[in-house]
Amino acid sequence: MVFHLYFAGAQAMVSEELMEELKSFRLLSYFHDKKRIERRRDMGLKTFIDSGAFTAHTKGIEVDLDEYISYLNERDETVGVAAELDEIPGEFGKPKTKEQLNKAPLKSWSNYLYMIEMCKSPEKVLPIFHQGENLKHLVTMLESTPLENGVAHVPYIGISPSNEVSVKSKTSFLEACFEVVEASSNPNVKIHAFGMTSLKLLERFKFHSADSTSWLMTSANGGIMTKFGTIYVSDRGLKDKNHISNLTKETQREMREYVEGYGFDLDQLSESYKQRSNFNLTYLTEWTKNYQYKPQTVKQFKLF
Repeated sequence: MVFHLYFAGAQAMVSEELMEELKSFRLLSYFHDKKRIERRRDMGLKTFIDSGAFTAHTKGIEVDLDEYISYLNERDETVGVAAELDEIPGEFGKPKTKEQLNKAPLKSWSNYLYMIEMCKSPEKVLPIFHQGENLKHLVTMLESTPLENGVAHVPYIGISPSNEVSVKSKTSFLEACFEVVEASSNPNVKIHAFGMTSLKLLERFKFHSADSTSWLMTSANGGIMTKFGTIYVSDRGLKDKNHISNLTKETQREMREYVEGYGFDLDQLSESYKQRSNFNLTYLTEWTKNYQYKPQTVKQFKLF
């Protein structure tokens, strides 16, 4: 099964050259990553472009829909996927009213329909269903046939779990979403997971793609991602049971050989955030190549 992992994160410049060398899938924001999008365009690399609506929302700024569409059309050749301009309810930092929460998904869907009418490549535009929205809005996405004169279903849908809930809540949300997908007239739709941080969940549910910044967060916190889970190697997390210093001498030797197998040095990883970021990037690239869909129920835990 083909699976695409898009590397995201504003701090990813530390690994930009390696991502370009590996031709990694990349998610960048129209709102604040324009220079990086142009760099990849010059290199002939396609990019998943996100509107940056949430970041703009936190700053009290609105993204202009027509300007976003013009930007995408002018760079159509470098756009691999483009997220719709989704509506973020209310004002950042303030409680949301029921009316705001109800109107947001309707506005987002309206934006999507407008975008596929105005974009050069409407099949590249991705509508987004957010955790907390009524499942009827996901049904609308699945059952609608807005492409090719009302014949074709939406080919690609984004699902955005909340980052403010427990793994159990997130898992229940994904279970409900995929039950709706499987029961729909569009069961083979491609599904993208926004901000997914659990490899186990990505293996459990039938996703086509996902994006995450956690490879950077892990390295910033002094960790590297391995087949054994996150191992802390810097002077942070010294008290954690998974810190390299708290493992047996034999396990430490095995870990040294393991990272050397990826072309890295454990001592350098302990000292350098950039080296840890590059290691995590390399590890996830390998994980993606060997991705296996495992639909059976598994014990859930946050890996990175």
